[in-house]
Amino acid sequence: MTNLIPVLGNGHGGMIGGVYQTKGKRYTFKDGTTIYEGEYNRAIKARVMEQLTAKGIPFYDLVPEQQDIRMSTRISRADYLYKKSQKRTFLIDLHSNAGGGHGCETWIARQSSSKSQALARWTEALFKKHFPESKFRGIKRKNWDILAKTDNPAIILELFFMDNYEECKKYLLSNEGRDRAAAYVVDIIENFIKYHS
Repeated sequence: MTNLIPVLGNGHGGMIGGVYQTKGKRYTFKDGTTIYEGEYNRAIKARVMEQLTAKGIPFYDLVPEQQDIRMSTRISRADYLYKKSQKRTFLIDLHSNAGGGHGCETWIARQSSSKSQALARWTEALFKKHFPESKFRGIKRKNWDILAKTDNPAIILELFFMDNYEECKKYLLSNEGRDRAAAYVVDIIENFIKYHS
């Protein structure tokens, strides 16, 4: 059977001419440090795509544009790729979290497919390998549109908290942290392809 193909999504926004394209989805600390979730999401996605290319693993970029794309358009694109690939694609939507917590978590739809659940389990199984010092917050269920309205097996991966100063500095704004996050995502993809194709 032909291998599965990841579709990589970046949850929010982008920067055009130095101007952030999304209302909200940013956080500024007292010392002036500001993180834009859309910039982070795209930076992780770019690193993942670079590593997949080096490994010869095909993929699709769900949102190559720098501006925000409507959710309905994202879902239509993902479903087009799912049909075009003869149901071989799966979707990983990359985010960073907010709300004062710490660690990472994964979201799937309430009535998610067995493949979505298997993909989510890899995020948990591989987390301590890549981030032994941190906390995996669990696999959670909610019918976010990108999960519930696509035909693809799909997860949202929340990579640390942008309003947690320590995590922001260590993981979200540092090159080392971004490289580690991308390596984690690539490991998830490789294992899912290997064991579920």
